[in-house]
Amino acid sequence: MTEAHVTVEVEVDPAAAFELFTRDIAAWWRVDRSLWGGSDGELRFENGQLLQGDAEIGQVSAWEPGPRLAFSYGPPGADPAERTEVEVRFEAVEGGTRVVVRHGGWEKANWAGLLAGFARHSLERMLLGRLGDFLDAIANGDVAFFERNLTDEAMLIFPGEHNTYTKAQCVAAMAGHPAYHKYDLTDPHLVYLGESVAVFTHHATLMHEQDTRPRSVSVSTVLVRRDGDWRMALHQWTE
Repeated sequence: MTEAHVTVEVEVDPAAAFELFTRDIAAWWRVDRSLWGGSDGELRFENGQLLQGDAEIGQVSAWEPGPRLAFSYGPPGADPAERTEVEVRFEAVEGGTRVVVRHGGWEKANWAGLLAGFARHSLERMLLGRLGDFLDAIANGDVAFFERNLTDEAMLIFPGEHNTYTKAQCVAAMAGHPAYHKYDLTDPHLVYLGESVAVFTHHATLMHEQDTRPRSVSVSTVLVRRDGDWRMALHQWTE
């Protein structure tokens, strides 16, 4: 029997990769790229089924958060006996997870394109978490975190005069920086520039104890991967 066999590596652990693959399937598997061309309704796993909109397109046969997922797959209305079988394994590797997809009966299936979307979505979620680490460091007064996780040439630019900081100036300012009581992030967008550079943008409504009202800003962050970690090279707010 013919078989599609595709792998991709992502920078999250197997349990997180499994959750992103299943919980966020509608975010990374665009229905206009359906393997049979259908495009009606978002995908989701629910109650042991793979659904597209209200239509069942598969049944889950293995749900093992972390190591393995298996499900049948076919067009809405197809005879379940004629569906093909998909197995997804999440293998721990250095720095993250290798996701291995085997799809029987679909030798030319576009899993490479689908997994590219999954890898991009996983990176976006991971970088969101990375920005959360910086916010946590502010809340905890963890100056050493900024020393470790800003590149030596980093620049941070905020609205107003004299609000451009080098790494050394930022580290010095962090000692007395108030914690954020509010940081609502919306509209995240990732521009991935190869293996080691990513530009991450979002909008934020934020407030800390020295603010009299919430502020609304657009944020652009350039992160570079060095020695296995994503570090901040540029961070800019625009009001």
